Amino acid sequence: MKEKKTVYQLEEIFTPSQPADITFVERSEINKRLDRALRTPGKQIILYGYSGVGKTTLLANKLKESELKYIKTNCITGMTINDIILDAFNQLDIYYPVEKSKTKSNSSGIDLNLSFWVIKAGLKDDNKSETKISQKRAVELPITPQNLAKYIGAKELCWVIEDFHKIEESQKTQMAQIMKVFMDSSTEYKKLKIIALGAVNSAREVVQYDPEMRNRIAELEVPLMDIHNLKRIISNGEKYLNIDFDDAIKNRISTYSSGLPAVTHNLCLIMCELNNIRDSQSIRKKILSTSFNEAMEEFLEESSDSFKIIYEHATKIIHKRKNENPLDLLQAIVQVNKENFSISEIKEIIQTINSAYIGNNLKKYIDEFCSPIRSEILRFNENSNKYYFSNPFIKAYIQCILKKDVNIDSNSFKSEGFREEFKSILKIELSLAKKAFILDFGEEFGNFEDF
Repeated sequence: MKEKKTVYQLEEIFTPSQPADITFVERSEINKRLDRALRTPGKQIILYGYSGVGKTTLLANKLKESELKYIKTNCITGMTINDIILDAFNQLDIYYPVEKSKTKSNSSGIDLNLSFWVIKAGLKDDNKSETKISQKRAVELPITPQNLAKYIGAKELCWVIEDFHKIEESQKTQMAQIMKVFMDSSTEYKKLKIIALGAVNSAREVVQYDPEMRNRIAELEVPLMDIHNLKRIISNGEKYLNIDFDDAIKNRISTYSSGLPAVTHNLCLIMCELNNIRDSQSIRKKILSTSFNEAMEEFLEESSDSFKIIYEHATKIIHKRKNENPLDLLQAIVQVNKENFSISEIKEIIQTINSAYIGNNLKKYIDEFCSPIRSEILRFNENSNKYYFSNPFIKAYIQCILKKDVNIDSNSFKSEGFREEFKSILKIELSLAKKAFILDFGEEFGNFEDF
């Protein structure tokens, strides 16, 4: 890792809300696969994984390393294909000539008689004729994926589509077809490709809507980050800020993060602020474990609104169903009282309430909890064929809500009784998370007893 300067601001080092740059940690396997896909002409790419695992950070750093230029479209819920194509055209700054020049070409080599549209950036002031070209934005004309591929390719760009999964379901077929257009156009424009970032199953959806794309898409899953790499984020921060985290703190932060780099960045940022570290220290400073509890309190307070929003999103009723409303299912999952649980175990709990319950659609509704539709509060382990909560903080919050049967409002988290109950449940969940990581990675961790 190259050092750019000697003094860094705290917000440059720990970046919970932005892609990490200076403290970026490479994960060799996924990095190798992404590099291969970027170098393969015509290969379209879908990076998928749970929110917070570092998809955007991975791609941003890889594009920078490969010196690949790109335009980026950020999808929002309800976006159509026309919306994202129009967004891309706007960024390309494409114009067409209303009045033709007397000369057939300018010094950039663009033939204005052969091409009705021209790229504004390609026009020079030193046209051979004195006649000026009156230009008009191309977005006022009919826009096609073929033309979009042509002009992105001519500028030697890639098209990055962020939050690909938010595109309307009815539009997914067209998205698969656009990827095929880009693949076909890559014979002329070698660097042309679409790189879509989305949630779990995003790649599967494209193949589902267009089976021809099966071998033409690189489906790259960005997994949860392991303990070793989470600790590397902290170590990188130590290096650039000239600080030392107590070993017990490193163990706790990396364990509590549950594989999400964003949480590691957030906890480190708060701890530095509490120790009055705003930039690189002239004399190395040690951060003691005694400040960890205060940092956790701050993190929980800061995240309380996020917990509330996630809970509301996960339990929102779209179509009312007997025994299978989101809250009914969460209550059944909590009653299973296991870290990993199966569909059959959830079904047995519901049948204790309604013996006639069949549960033909139960898996479909539980799978919704693994998707952005329900804030990805669950994950699915294909090896064990079981589900588990994606985040111990969210699991503790849901358990606390269900246990105390409180109305969710802006002040619920601030009540002393709720906070103490939440922390009590969270302590148990974090201890279970600790055991799971020790089982997976065989490392020793700090004591949780004082939280």
